[in-house]
Amino acid sequence: MAERQNASLIIERNAARHLDKLDRAVRNRFVDFQSKFCANMHQPGLRLKPLKSGKGLWSARVTDDYRAVMCKVGDALFALIAVEHRGQSYDRLDDRYDASVNRVTGAFEVVDHDDLNSAIETRHDTAPAPAAPRPETGPGLFDPFTDAELLELGVAEPLLPSIRKIEQDAQLDAFCAVAPHHTAEVLRALDAGFPLAEVEELITAPVKAPGEVDTADYATAIGRGSSMVTSSDRAVAAMLEDGFEAWRLWPHPNQKKLIEQRHKGPARISGGPGTGKTVVALHRAARLARELDSAAADSAAGERLLVTTYTRNLAADLKRKLALLLDEETMRRIDVEHLDSVVHRLASEIGPRPGTLLDDRTMTAWWAELAQQADETEFDADFLHSEWSEVICAQLITGRSEYFQARRVGRPRKLNRLQRARVWDLVERFEQRRTANGAWCWPQLRATVALAEEHRLKGPYRYRHVVIDEAQDLTPAHWRLLRAMAPREADDLFITGDTFQRIYGQPVTLSRLGVDIRGRSKRLTLNYRTTKEILRAALAIEADARADDLDGDLDSLAGYRSVMTGAAPRFAGYDGETAELAAIVDQVRAWTAEQPPGSVAIAVPQKFQVDNVIGALRSAGIPVFPLSTDREPDPQAVHVGTMHRLKGLEYRCVLIGRLGAEHFPFPYLRKLADTDPHRHELETAKARNLLFVAATRARDEAVFTWSGTPSPLLRRDR
Repeated sequence: MAERQNASLIIERNAARHLDKLDRAVRNRFVDFQSKFCANMHQPGLRLKPLKSGKGLWSARVTDDYRAVMCKVGDALFALIAVEHRGQSYDRLDDRYDASVNRVTGAFEVVDHDDLNSAIETRHDTAPAPAAPRPETGPGLFDPFTDAELLELGVAEPLLPSIRKIEQDAQLDAFCAVAPHHTAEVLRALDAGFPLAEVEELITAPVKAPGEVDTADYATAIGRGSSMVTSSDRAVAAMLEDGFEAWRLWPHPNQKKLIEQRHKGPARISGGPGTGKTVVALHRAARLARELDSAAADSAAGERLLVTTYTRNLAADLKRKLALLLDEETMRRIDVEHLDSVVHRLASEIGPRPGTLLDDRTMTAWWAELAQQADETEFDADFLHSEWSEVICAQLITGRSEYFQARRVGRPRKLNRLQRARVWDLVERFEQRRTANGAWCWPQLRATVALAEEHRLKGPYRYRHVVIDEAQDLTPAHWRLLRAMAPREADDLFITGDTFQRIYGQPVTLSRLGVDIRGRSKRLTLNYRTTKEILRAALAIEADARADDLDGDLDSLAGYRSVMTGAAPRFAGYDGETAELAAIVDQVRAWTAEQPPGSVAIAVPQKFQVDNVIGALRSAGIPVFPLSTDREPDPQAVHVGTMHRLKGLEYRCVLIGRLGAEHFPFPYLRKLADTDPHRHELETAKARNLLFVAATRARDEAVFTWSGTPSPLLRRDR
């Protein structure tokens, strides 16, 4: 009887593609195989044996008809590189697969020559006109670069002959889809026009192995962060269930350092859409959760971790993705909630449950009535409401003397002591009316809960670590609450965000709120989602825009770029809304004829326009899903929502419609231009950011439509 021996099975990225192509029944059987192999690799039914290729390849039985092809990288450590039909497992392996260690990155890499040769055969019968003419240096896309230059950047040496055959973008796209990850990134960057030095700095340097690389040491290579491998059973199960798209949670090698790095205090990752901020936040949260004391985490006074963001649907998405990375026991150590849910939960500890929620329209009406009753003519309702929410509630002010000393940076007008006294009298009347009506509102509740948490005396801190995604939309009261919930220790707060995507909150300076990130900030610049053509259009929207960096300075999108190429976005104006709606229907019909409906999204500025688009699509027999915070999106229907609803999502194709000047930016801004110039500037910036966010949800194609005069925020070229 064979000796029992546990084993470790690592899944290489090439194998992930193979698994994704298998029938679901075979994928399900692979889960059983993985479990059995790791428990005892010498089980007779697995038929583990070396192949005759002389390349360290082994095979094992998955089903009667399918075999796992693996590379032995240690005594009981194997890397899965493919799952093949048994008729293919033993034939031509010498020609088909190469497993090697990259001389520059030290990463374990697999080359599938059959897939690469198929990619080279991919050609356009008639090549589309490129966005810009290529230099006349020869038929190959990479003829301008020597073999030595490519190898210095870390291109896999066995691929050089194939790379020299790439003549068209279609071939390059197909080639990069199956090539080792680092080689693909280098080639895309060079094709996008990056200089050699910049490719070295942005792509190669972050993953370059320290010292000399032993190309025969597979075990060390597998353990390097630059290797695109995973041993997570849950990640594999997620891919087998949801397809290769689930592996977008896989961090890029140059992000792994950010995940593993230790910080003495709060740290922040910034960067434009698609740069991987959320992936870094999720994997960092997973690492911190695994390191928590499990016994303490399950107790009432134990160590726990909070993962939070501004909106409910983003929090739900974070929770779903974290569950793919962690087992159930570790997930119990984490609270994943949008921050206002935390506020509402903690409010119940302070006193009776909140009563009636006041919306902005009702509160503005109250301020108007109170001002009229007090014969106040200098300050209108909009000013009073914003002063109360953005100064008094934001700074957790509870008394007259505090308000007299409050900083009011960025407010539309200066107030002397007498004017502040009149405002405070109205604030007291507003609070009396709110209390008498048993009502509450978010600015007041956030301030109340943050103050209570700062003065809480019982028990330990609520959380050992807090991970915050989309941090740019949080209010000062949110930040005070977050600071109070975790001890000022190593790795206490981890923050990701992009102030060019702020569509809700107001500028803040974190250091003034007790969150010191000096010396612990990193900016990501490479976009992994959007083509350079779509990115160019999105950046044009933000041209000349200014955004704070959450710490008293200005942020920038300089250097933000993509290494992917694709079709140029299309801009189309129409004589009227009826013609525009008809064009939207035609475009959606064309897209859904080639891909799943759930990969297509339509975004418009306002809710009533969502209803109009949904009605038109349904009349055309197209399945539609209205985006909301309450339901998981339907993958079998086209998604339609306001631009706000697209935040945090991504699609292959996005159409942003109703971008006429009459509807966008929003009509209420026209009034602010005269009554509150500062607020007009702030809200216009939010509208610009909103369009930028919507545009960067598109991975492959983007279309912008309007009727009448186009919005002044819709710029077509930088």
